[in-house]
This record gives sequence, structure tokens and C-alpha cells, in this order.
Amino acid sequence: MKKLFRLLTVISIFTVFTVGQLSQVHAQSNALVITPRKDYSLKAGESVQDTLVVTNRNSTEPLNLSLKVIDFEAQDETGSPQLRRNSTDRTPWSLKNYIDAPQQVTISPGETVRVPVTVSMPSATGAGSYYSAIEYAATAPDSDKQVNISASGVTLVFVKVPGQAKELLNFEQFGTFVPANGGNSGSFAGIFFNSRPKVLAYRLKNDGNVAEQPNASVIIKNFSGKVMYTIGDANAKKQLALRGQTRRFDVCIKPEDVTKTTDAGEDINTVVCGDTNFAPGRYSAELTVLYGENGNETREINAKAYFWYLPWWFVGLVVLALLIVAGAGFYTYRRISSFRSRKTRRR
Repeated sequence: MKKLFRLLTVISIFTVFTVGQLSQVHAQSNALVITPRKDYSLKAGESVQDTLVVTNRNSTEPLNLSLKVIDFEAQDETGSPQLRRNSTDRTPWSLKNYIDAPQQVTISPGETVRVPVTVSMPSATGAGSYYSAIEYAATAPDSDKQVNISASGVTLVFVKVPGQAKELLNFEQFGTFVPANGGNSGSFAGIFFNSRPKVLAYRLKNDGNVAEQPNASVIIKNFSGKVMYTIGDANAKKQLALRGQTRRFDVCIKPEDVTKTTDAGEDINTVVCGDTNFAPGRYSAELTVLYGENGNETREINAKAYFWYLPWWFVGLVVLALLIVAGAGFYTYRRISSFRSRKTRRR
């Protein structure tokens, strides 16, 4: 009995300690507010001195951070960054040797600090895009172990070096799209039976050495050629196609601004894809993409796609109409055949 009591006591103490540690780390993770992205345009041999704004929203505990420059690449076609933590090789677009920032920062409860950072491009740097991430890691109190905060605990740093760079976006696909898993995945579709299409998507592969931010527009017409929707900015989020990446750009046919309340009680404005007013029928969508930076010529990509909206009630009416026509035809055929048969007998 005493052994059982001791075992339960040890388990209880371990559980309380573990939950306490996880709670402290989780609090530090939620307490961090950082600068999500920095963009610079630097000539070869130039440098820039800047600051990273970092805030500790925890009002009782200090936030101990370590900073490290890590290369990243696109995780999937949505552009989510994938940090190369376990790789020692530098990517062709790496800034690891060109960014100078403190390795350790301590932020008092409720305070905001400006962390100095210097980006220096060597004189032999060629024209193009270069990028890496500055990752923030929180150290749990009374522990030497570091805990990764989250994917949002990084500052993405982009540098464009002007000059004659290789800019090449290749068209891959365009059409109506059905998002899944929060938009991270999905599938292209050409026929819609249950609901009207709300999203278009186009895929571009970046075979150049510049991270491209294309400008795009879309025009949707019905079967008779009447313009139903005009989307003037088909890259409203200013998303990038990174070097070597095939990037999917999702476009709301009818974007709507809505206000959502977070778990913390904060109201944030966001854009959702609203319901469209397509009538049953066939539609065409025309895509125009313009890109070209770094002093290079502007290039253009054009594509066209078709889609059908055929709700089940409409399909049912069409089938019913065909059955009525077929029945009327069969009835007429029988009547004519009967008439001819009677006429033959009279002879």
C-alpha cells in the first residue's frame, strides 16, 4: 500500500511539473509579437541597418529569445515557408552570411524592443532575389532547452539586387478551383452541380532567379459573351512565387470584407469568397498576368478556361424536357404509323 501511495505521489508531482512547464512555454509563445517580413532593395556592395520590433505581451514574465538565421523554401504551392533547420547547405538564394543580428535578446514583461539588424550584400552579388528567415526561439525559465515558438515566430527577410536578372514565369494551369483543408489544398473542377463556383486559381512555375510578385486580372463571361465579373487584382494578397517554386494563386470571384472576432476578443478584418450569381450554363474566364522587376522588361501571360454551372434541379428539368420531347416524338411516330397502316388496309 505504501509503494502504491509513493508511486501516485511521484506521478502527481511529475504531472504538475510538466503541465506547469508547458503552460509557461505556451504563455511565452503567445506573448511574442514580431515583425513578420522585411523587404530591401540593395545594389551589390551595399548594406542597410534596420531594426526588428519585438514585443513581449506577457505582463508578468520576461521573454528570453535566441535569434538564428535559417534558410527556407516553399513548403507547398500555397507559399508557406519551410525552414531548413536540419540542413547545413546554403540555398542559392541564402542570406545566412549576409545578415548580422544579436544571438540573444531578453524582453521585460509588457515591453517592446527594437533589435538591430544589418544586411550587407557582397560586391560580387549577381542580380536577383535572395531571402532567409530570422527564427526566434524562447527558452523556458530555469531550463537550458529551447522551444520553437511556431511558424509565425520568424521574420522573413527578402533582398532584391537590381540588374539584368533571369525572370521567367511559366504557365501551368488555370481554372475554377475547389479549396480544401483551409485552402492549403484542393482541386480544379470544370463542372459544378451542387453549388456555384466561388474561387479561381492559376499556377505559375518560377524558373528564374527572382522571387516574382505577379500582377493579374480576370474577366468572366457568360455563353453570350456578356461580362459577369471583372477581377482587377487577381493577386490581392501580393503573394510571391519563390525561386524554383510552382505557386498556386487563389482568386475570389466575389470577394467580401468581413469582421471576425478572435479568441482573444480582437476584431480583425478579413476577405472571404462570397456567393456568386451564376445562372445555369457555360462560362469562360480570361486570365492576364504581368510580371517583370529589377529593371527588366514586363512580360505577359494569357490563359483561358471554361466551366459549367449545372445545378441538379436544372439537370432534372433538362432530363424531364428530353423525356417529354422523346415521348412526344414517340407518340407522333406511333400516330403516323397507325395512320399509314389504316390507309394501307383501305386500299
